[in-house]
Amino acid sequence: MSACATTEAVDGVYDPYQPLNRDFHEFNKGLDTVVVRPVSSVYGDVTPGLVRLLIGNALSHLELPRDFANNVFMGKWEPAGSTLARFAVNTIVGAGGLLDPATDFEIEKQDADFGMTLAHYGAGEGAYWELPFLGPGTTRSHWGRFVDFAFAPTTYIGAPISGYTVLGLNTVEFRDTNENAVDSVLYESADSYTTARSLFLQNRRAQLGEADDGEEVEIIAE
Repeated sequence: MSACATTEAVDGVYDPYQPLNRDFHEFNKGLDTVVVRPVSSVYGDVTPGLVRLLIGNALSHLELPRDFANNVFMGKWEPAGSTLARFAVNTIVGAGGLLDPATDFEIEKQDADFGMTLAHYGAGEGAYWELPFLGPGTTRSHWGRFVDFAFAPTTYIGAPISGYTVLGLNTVEFRDTNENAVDSVLYESADSYTTARSLFLQNRRAQLGEADDGEEVEIIAE
């Protein structure tokens, strides 16, 4: 946690481990080329739209305990209550989360993760890391991801709904849904590492209210 507080680079990107990060990026890019991209393409081609909708609803539903816990940790009682209501409605009326009647009742999803909780209590962004399999992140966001995964109920449930199965489905679903954008970053940009880093940091900072959408990220050379 001390690393989160001491390695923040104001108005820029702190990337002291860039050579290692670039090696991991090439590994992840190769993994995408050989496994993730083909699998997600087949998934998109052969899975009926209704089945994909049900899978998407179920994946979103499984995130609700995480959202609820982190909203409570941050003392955001209204979003926490909304999340609890959404979970109850979709569990009881929505066939265990396969359907999404809560949205029809205007009970919106309140995304929250432990990385947000750390930011809420003043933990700095920390260094940028691209990790094998997990992809882009910062010291703070990766710690948050590990904590969320460790405390997710699905992590300790056997197949077919284990935490690893959910992680895999999320990856495939995200990759297929965002096929053009991911292909543009990985295979069409002049420097896919820099592009992926900038996009991740822009999106994450906008999500946390730490930067405006579309902010131009300044790179701080180490």
